Amino acid sequence: MKSVNIGNIKIENPICLSPMAGFSSLPFRIICNELGAGYCPTELVSARSIRFSGVEKSLQYMRISPEEEGITAIQLFGSEPEDFEAAIETILSTPVLKEVSIFDINMGCPVPKVVKTGSGSALMEDPKRASDIVRACKRTLEKTCPNIPVTVKTRIGYNADDCGRPDFVKALADAGCDMICVHGRTRSQMYHGESSNEAIALMREAVKDYDIPFFANGDITDVSSAKKIIEDTGADGIMIGRAARGNPWIFSQVRAGLDGLEIPDEPDTEERKLMLLRELTGRLKYIPEDVAVREFRSAMPFYIKGIHGSAQLKVKLMSAKSVDEVKEILEID
Repeated sequence: MKSVNIGNIKIENPICLSPMAGFSSLPFRIICNELGAGYCPTELVSARSIRFSGVEKSLQYMRISPEEEGITAIQLFGSEPEDFEAAIETILSTPVLKEVSIFDINMGCPVPKVVKTGSGSALMEDPKRASDIVRACKRTLEKTCPNIPVTVKTRIGYNADDCGRPDFVKALADAGCDMICVHGRTRSQMYHGESSNEAIALMREAVKDYDIPFFANGDITDVSSAKKIIEDTGADGIMIGRAARGNPWIFSQVRAGLDGLEIPDEPDTEERKLMLLRELTGRLKYIPEDVAVREFRSAMPFYIKGIHGSAQLKVKLMSAKSVDEVKEILEID
């Protein structure tokens, strides 16, 4: 794939990690970057929480490391433009966060606790408010960091019968959004059913005359599905989400396949176990061991999926309380 520019930031390889709650930790993003991901946004963080409570509560979720992950992106969610303005100002005044490269606005999360606040995919029902949020972010950044772009990740619609919302992405582009990524499911679908490349293509067509890149997301699991979504939608880049859980190697495989090169072999059992341990121990730099192990239980099964005895290993890992216990279960010295 050709490189793309998001604002003034050049994405050499526009095959990126889609932000995922519970999975897009800093150690995982570093690993994905090493294995070829163009850039990797943090999981969603509440703009309102940052505005009224500061960064401490959310720091573990939006911690960045430009030296290790390259291009950095913090994803915010909310429903009030003022919350985004205050959150961005707070982030840029926080030493460990101020070097952020991109601010991404979540307008696609379908989870009820997010939607009921008017945030996430609920913003698709209010294009004016969504546009006002983009404008507020751009206006705030113009004061101090005009080179930081603002991007949006959204969906093909809110209701089950939505088949693409070209009006919505056009409103975002008119507001000054620097990149739009569309996931091919509606809010009603959550993460079920099939992702619609046709609906994504309709939204891509609506903003083709704007000088901004358009990314596609949904059901990208391998090289062939990556090729198909690009061909079907005309997207400039792609984001890979659930297929990357426990499988950061997908980025090097897809990149090679799209470049017409030999696709790297699937990692063997030992590689998977060692990568699981690497991500887990990486979390110990920022949070206590018992918390790190407990929070990592949701990710560990994806690393061992398909290997011999994975069902039994999963049961044991779900009760592990320490890194040493995880090592013992995986039989790692």
